[in-house]
Amino acid sequence: MQIDDEPVGDVCVVTAQGRLDGTTSPIFSQRFEKLITGDRPKLLIDLSGIDFVTSAGLRAVLGVVKKVKAANGLLAVCGVRPPVREILDITGITPTMQIYPVRSDGLIALAK
Repeated sequence: MQIDDEPVGDVCVVTAQGRLDGTTSPIFSQRFEKLITGDRPKLLIDLSGIDFVTSAGLRAVLGVVKKVKAANGLLAVCGVRPPVREILDITGITPTMQIYPVRSDGLIALAK
């Protein structure tokens, strides 16, 4: 898994590529531990490069959602591929986050 982050205004955009599974989910979670700092963090997770998610990956995503909310931050997700979106929908995680089709939509939403 490759994870990159870049600041775009006051939003930290995190781009993940590869599989989000039992092997890579700890890396995913640890990366966000470092990014969820300060008061009211704003994060946009670009999942357009994620092609496979397991239950361990879902737990990692849900953990990030909970930590951002606990920090009074804002979180949005963009670029979710249909197979990954289906898993998010089936497991009921979708209502816990704002999901946008493309990065620009997520950035606009977090700028408000």
